[in-house]
Amino acid sequence: MPTFKGKASSPAPPRLFFTQEDLEMVIPGHTDGLVITVVLVNCQVKRIFIDHGSCADILFWNAFQRMNLDEKDLKPCATKLIGFNGEPSPPKGYIDLKLTLGTKDAFRAGRVRFVVVDTPSLYNVIIGRPIIHDWDMLISTKHQALKMSGAKNKVIILLL
Repeated sequence: MPTFKGKASSPAPPRLFFTQEDLEMVIPGHTDGLVITVVLVNCQVKRIFIDHGSCADILFWNAFQRMNLDEKDLKPCATKLIGFNGEPSPPKGYIDLKLTLGTKDAFRAGRVRFVVVDTPSLYNVIIGRPIIHDWDMLISTKHQALKMSGAKNKVIILLL
């Protein structure tokens, strides 16, 4: 059996799964999407849509302005986005912002690249596959919850 020199391996992340108990506070038969509140650049931002079908993490222009971010901080973006209505939504640019999910007891924070789009939306932000994959999120719309591991392998649970 081969042996490896170097750093000891880090502990395995916790196993993430949903159980019947996770359904106790959920209204049976709902078909709602997952919409949460997060901290983005030290601002509490509501109406964050978790969309595993989105290939980009999106910050909508109205939210960008309400957060008092500066348009000069946007970097050019070659990404082409297609909106829910099938129409192209050319981005105004992209910006890297600090995102925090969880509570002070169990949280995860990091810099995330958001594509900024000036198009009408019911949401302020869409969290798409880039963050979902990078942060190893487990999402269940049925359970109206998101789970992921945080610091010291604590399980972070975000409920609607």
